[in-house]
Amino acid sequence: MAHTGKLAQANSVVASDETVTFSVPVLALVKAAQQQHGLRHGDYQRYHQYVSRKLRRMRKSLHFQQGNRSKVLPKKLTSDMVTDPRFLLLKVFEIERSWAYAMQLKADSNTEFRKRFQMISRLRKAVLRGNQLSELATELPMLDAQTKLELQAYIQWIHGVLAFELQDWMKAKEFLEATQAIYAGLMQTIEEDNRGVYSARVDDILPQIHYCAYNIGDKSAATDLQRMRAQTTTETGGLAELQLDQLLSQARASQAGQVTEVEWLGMTIPVKLEKAKMAILTVKDSDQELLGMDNHNTKLSVYESVLKACVDAIGAVRDEIRAALSTEGAVAAGADKKMAAAVAASSSTDKVSRLQVLYAYLQYLKISKTIERTLLHIKGALSADGLEAAGHVKDGLGTSSFPKPQELSRLYDTLVQNLQELIGLPGAVQEHMGLKALLQAKIVAYRSYRCYYLAFTYIHGKRFAECSALLQRSRRHAEEALQALSPTTASWTDTESAASPGPSCDQLITELTSLITQTEAEDLTCRAVYMLDLSDSGDRPFDTSESENKLSQKVLLDRLDHYVECNAVEKSFTTQPYPFVQLPPHFEPVPVKPIFFDLALNHVNFPSLTEKTSTGTSKGTSGLSGLVRGWLWGSGSGTDEGPSHS
Repeated sequence: MAHTGKLAQANSVVASDETVTFSVPVLALVKAAQQQHGLRHGDYQRYHQYVSRKLRRMRKSLHFQQGNRSKVLPKKLTSDMVTDPRFLLLKVFEIERSWAYAMQLKADSNTEFRKRFQMISRLRKAVLRGNQLSELATELPMLDAQTKLELQAYIQWIHGVLAFELQDWMKAKEFLEATQAIYAGLMQTIEEDNRGVYSARVDDILPQIHYCAYNIGDKSAATDLQRMRAQTTTETGGLAELQLDQLLSQARASQAGQVTEVEWLGMTIPVKLEKAKMAILTVKDSDQELLGMDNHNTKLSVYESVLKACVDAIGAVRDEIRAALSTEGAVAAGADKKMAAAVAASSSTDKVSRLQVLYAYLQYLKISKTIERTLLHIKGALSADGLEAAGHVKDGLGTSSFPKPQELSRLYDTLVQNLQELIGLPGAVQEHMGLKALLQAKIVAYRSYRCYYLAFTYIHGKRFAECSALLQRSRRHAEEALQALSPTTASWTDTESAASPGPSCDQLITELTSLITQTEAEDLTCRAVYMLDLSDSGDRPFDTSESENKLSQKVLLDRLDHYVECNAVEKSFTTQPYPFVQLPPHFEPVPVKPIFFDLALNHVNFPSLTEKTSTGTSKGTSGLSGLVRGWLWGSGSGTDEGPSHS
């Protein structure tokens, strides 16, 4: 079993001549079971199933079964039956089973409200079993003082949980403070190695005590909750962080009535939906929380809770808009023309327009917080342990030796997409041209960073031409962004500048100036690495071997603009009689006295003799047809000259 060592400690007894003493570390056993079986991640269902199986095994080993498979026969545990300390653990884990099932139902009651009644019923059963355990403990003289105090603290705690869920703040605060006092007293009496469990238990109870005090009327308790939330880390466990988030959300729900409107870019937006009020309060409180936080993971968890609240509010406003539009369409379709015109001009249309403005504002909040979270991811990636010492980061920028430049390039690409979504928001953003110009300048700035880190992915693959081209493009984008962000060309107001998410203009100008300097250095480094790589591989960076041989045959004066290897230059000293200049020098044309030639006869045209040469040849020939006709019929001349027979 998982708790063999601690159960052995629980089963250990101190024997004497007359009495037997039981020493049971209740809190240590319970916390170990919770951490190992689901509650480290808030999985109450898994823990409830584990406790049920554990109780079945314990009853079987103690021969204290509640009937058989076909029939249930409940047995009451009396002091006479307690001959083993495991009987006390049996009662403790019965309370744990009821509590775990109640917390499981509480998680489901957000969507199914009826489950809250069943949750209260299970907590009442846990309190009833706690009272039975308290009566049993008073009748057992063999329990030592520490075990009695732990059982008393555990029973007080389960009473406080029930009062907390019933919103009986006075009783809940009283029970929880009693539990805290008992555990604080135990911390002073036990060994230092075992104090961690009790200290963690006190830290778990404190948020609930502060929340009870806040509901009673102590307004400073909400600040204490925020401070405790800021101090939570990943080492404290996700369950404490989840409980603090739930308590803070409940505290904000009580403050939601104070939010009636919000100012955005000179507009006053009325806020009536509860989820929208909760989201706005969450954003305001998170700004104060983040200022006092140093832990990177804690900041990310705060951003996650803020974005979750914004998404819920956006969904609620979207549903409200759809309901308003469907209601307006139904009324207009079922009435005559005059009634339809009246409905179109009624307050329903105004409500839809107000909801659309609120929807755009919530979208703006969500995108802004997403941008801030992405910038936090970038800062965390560049500030990792050892990056600065290893030379991977310089002046806040990852160098060409940065291990994962593609991750930073992807993050900056996400920033560009988020800013483009922000520019595309309808309504107030489209009306403020200065804000759009500032967002566009930031897009160009983040594109320069995207090209900068994308270039390093190519240099890791020894694609130096692409790397150099991307570095040059990064420099051009940075110079363009600097020109757009300069105070001389700025067209935005202070209100528009404050509404733009991310760093301020002055901070961005400083970062871009450093980026330009770093880009120039990285480009030179890329070219140098390219030359060294070619030298190591034996390739020639500029000319082939054939063209280099031709160059080596020329004298030095004729090839000053070309690079030739040292071996070829030394070879030319031995193969050429005059390697530096051409001797004798080449002849060059010079101006002298001109020589005249009589070329007029070349341009004289003589008359054509074609007609005279073609006349004689046409009379002397009659062709093949005439020869055949004369042979068959005789010549034409004899016929004409002979006498006629008349």
